[in-house]
Amino acid sequence: MVNEFLNNELLNIVIKQFKLDIDGEHGINHWLKVYQNCLMLAEHYEVSSEVFELFSLLHDSKREDEYTDINHGKRAALFVNDLIKEEKIIISKLDKKRLIFACSNHTKINKNAKIYQDIIVQICIDADRLDIGRVGIEPDKKYFQTQFAKNCI
Repeated sequence: MVNEFLNNELLNIVIKQFKLDIDGEHGINHWLKVYQNCLMLAEHYEVSSEVFELFSLLHDSKREDEYTDINHGKRAALFVNDLIKEEKIIISKLDKKRLIFACSNHTKINKNAKIYQDIIVQICIDADRLDIGRVGIEPDKKYFQTQFAKNCI
Protein backbone atom coordinates (compact mmCIF):
# COMPACT_ATOMS: atom_id res chain seq x y z
CA MET A 1 0.00 0.00 0.00
CA VAL A 2 1.27 3.46 -0.94
CA ASN A 3 2.11 5.77 1.95
CA GLU A 4 3.30 8.81 0.06
CA PHE A 5 2.81 10.73 -3.15
CA LEU A 6 5.28 10.46 -6.00
CA ASN A 7 4.92 14.05 -7.24
CA ASN A 8 6.53 16.01 -4.39
CA GLU A 9 6.73 19.21 -6.43
CA LEU A 10 2.97 19.24 -6.96
CA LEU A 11 2.35 18.20 -3.34
CA ASN A 12 4.32 21.24 -2.16
CA ILE A 13 2.41 23.55 -4.51
CA VAL A 14 -0.92 22.23 -3.22
CA ILE A 15 0.11 22.46 0.45
CA LYS A 16 1.36 26.06 0.10
CA GLN A 17 -1.95 27.32 -1.25
CA PHE A 18 -4.28 25.12 0.86
CA LYS A 19 -6.51 27.33 3.06
CA LEU A 20 -7.59 24.74 5.62
CA ASP A 21 -5.74 22.76 8.29
CA ILE A 22 -3.42 20.42 6.39
CA ASP A 23 -4.22 17.76 9.00
CA GLY A 24 -7.98 18.44 8.84
CA GLU A 25 -10.73 16.27 7.42
CA HIS A 26 -10.04 17.36 3.83
CA GLY A 27 -6.26 17.62 4.17
CA ILE A 28 -3.28 15.47 3.37
CA ASN A 29 -4.40 12.31 5.19
CA HIS A 30 -7.60 12.31 3.14
CA TRP A 31 -5.68 12.95 -0.09
CA LEU A 32 -3.44 10.00 0.67
CA LYS A 33 -6.38 7.73 1.52
CA VAL A 34 -8.06 8.69 -1.76
CA TYR A 35 -4.83 7.84 -3.61
CA GLN A 36 -4.66 4.46 -1.86
CA ASN A 37 -8.29 3.82 -2.77
CA CYS A 38 -7.61 4.79 -6.40
CA LEU A 39 -4.75 2.33 -6.60
CA MET A 40 -6.80 -0.45 -5.01
CA LEU A 41 -9.65 0.09 -7.48
CA ALA A 42 -7.24 0.48 -10.40
CA GLU A 43 -5.58 -2.82 -9.54
CA HIS A 44 -8.94 -4.57 -9.50
CA TYR A 45 -9.92 -3.11 -12.88
CA GLU A 46 -6.40 -3.57 -14.26
CA VAL A 47 -5.96 0.06 -15.28
CA SER A 48 -3.21 2.55 -14.67
CA SER A 49 -3.26 6.33 -14.88
CA GLU A 50 -1.39 9.30 -13.53
CA VAL A 51 -4.80 10.92 -13.12
CA PHE A 52 -5.22 8.98 -9.86
CA GLU A 53 -2.43 10.78 -8.03
CA LEU A 54 -3.36 14.13 -9.56
CA PHE A 55 -7.02 13.78 -8.58
CA SER A 56 -6.11 12.70 -5.06
CA LEU A 57 -3.92 15.76 -4.56
CA LEU A 58 -6.17 18.28 -6.25
CA HIS A 59 -9.86 17.41 -5.80
CA ASP A 60 -10.19 19.12 -2.38
CA SER A 61 -7.26 21.51 -2.79
CA LYS A 62 -9.46 24.59 -3.19
CA ARG A 63 -11.79 24.01 -0.26
CA GLU A 64 -12.52 27.10 1.78
CA ASP A 65 -14.26 25.28 4.61
CA GLU A 66 -14.65 21.69 5.81
CA TYR A 67 -18.43 21.45 5.49
CA THR A 68 -20.54 23.29 2.92
CA ASP A 69 -18.17 24.48 0.22
CA ILE A 70 -20.16 23.25 -2.79
CA ASN A 71 -17.97 25.03 -5.36
CA HIS A 72 -14.61 23.63 -4.25
CA GLY A 73 -14.55 21.04 -7.06
CA LYS A 74 -15.08 23.66 -9.75
CA ARG A 75 -12.30 25.79 -8.23
CA ALA A 76 -10.06 22.72 -8.17
CA ALA A 77 -10.77 22.20 -11.88
CA LEU A 78 -9.75 25.80 -12.58
CA PHE A 79 -6.60 25.20 -10.53
CA VAL A 80 -5.86 22.15 -12.69
CA ASN A 81 -6.15 24.31 -15.81
CA ASP A 82 -3.74 26.86 -14.32
CA LEU A 83 -1.24 24.15 -13.37
CA ILE A 84 -1.37 22.74 -16.90
CA LYS A 85 -0.85 26.20 -18.43
CA GLU A 86 2.12 26.73 -16.11
CA GLU A 87 3.43 23.28 -17.11
CA LYS A 88 3.39 22.09 -13.50
CA ILE A 89 1.23 19.24 -14.79
CA ILE A 90 1.89 17.67 -18.17
CA ILE A 91 -0.77 15.19 -19.27
CA SER A 92 -2.60 14.15 -22.42
CA LYS A 93 -5.77 15.91 -23.58
CA LEU A 94 -7.85 12.91 -22.55
CA ASP A 95 -6.31 12.80 -19.07
CA LYS A 96 -6.89 16.54 -18.75
CA LYS A 97 -10.59 15.99 -19.53
CA ARG A 98 -10.73 13.13 -17.03
CA LEU A 99 -9.03 15.11 -14.27
CA ILE A 100 -11.07 18.26 -14.77
CA PHE A 101 -14.34 16.33 -14.90
CA ALA A 102 -13.50 14.25 -11.80
CA CYS A 103 -12.48 17.34 -9.80
CA SER A 104 -15.53 19.34 -10.93
CA ASN A 105 -17.98 16.52 -10.35
CA HIS A 106 -16.68 14.58 -7.36
CA THR A 107 -19.38 15.99 -5.06
CA LYS A 108 -22.32 16.05 -7.46
CA ILE A 109 -21.84 14.15 -10.71
CA ASN A 110 -23.11 15.15 -14.13
CA LYS A 111 -24.18 11.66 -15.17
CA ASN A 112 -25.17 12.89 -18.64
CA ALA A 113 -21.58 13.68 -19.59
CA LYS A 114 -20.04 11.05 -21.87
CA ILE A 115 -16.81 11.02 -19.85
CA TYR A 116 -18.82 9.97 -16.79
CA GLN A 117 -18.64 6.43 -18.22
CA ASP A 118 -14.81 6.46 -18.21
CA ILE A 119 -13.40 3.94 -15.70
CA ILE A 120 -10.58 6.33 -14.70
CA VAL A 121 -13.14 8.99 -13.77
CA GLN A 122 -15.31 6.47 -11.96
CA ILE A 123 -12.36 5.18 -9.95
CA CYS A 124 -11.41 8.72 -8.87
CA ILE A 125 -14.92 9.54 -7.70
CA ASP A 126 -15.40 6.20 -5.95
CA ALA A 127 -12.00 6.47 -4.26
CA ASP A 128 -13.05 9.75 -2.68
CA ARG A 129 -16.43 8.38 -1.62
CA LEU A 130 -14.87 5.31 -0.03
CA ASP A 131 -13.31 7.69 2.53
CA ILE A 132 -16.53 9.53 3.36
CA GLY A 133 -16.91 7.80 6.72
CA ARG A 134 -14.18 10.07 8.12
CA VAL A 135 -16.73 12.93 8.20
CA GLY A 136 -19.47 10.86 9.82
CA ILE A 137 -21.38 9.98 6.64
CA GLU A 138 -22.34 6.36 6.07
CA PRO A 139 -21.36 5.30 2.53
CA ASP A 140 -24.38 4.53 0.34
CA LYS A 141 -23.97 2.14 -2.60
CA LYS A 142 -26.22 4.23 -4.82
CA TYR A 143 -23.52 6.95 -4.96
CA PHE A 144 -20.79 4.63 -6.23
CA GLN A 145 -20.02 4.07 -9.89
CA THR A 146 -18.05 0.80 -9.81
CA GLN A 147 -19.27 -2.56 -8.55
CA PHE A 148 -15.98 -3.23 -6.77
CA ALA A 149 -16.28 -0.01 -4.73
CA LYS A 150 -19.85 -0.97 -3.83
CA ASN A 151 -18.52 -4.29 -2.58
CA CYS A 152 -15.91 -2.50 -0.43
CA ILE A 153 -18.47 -0.81 1.81
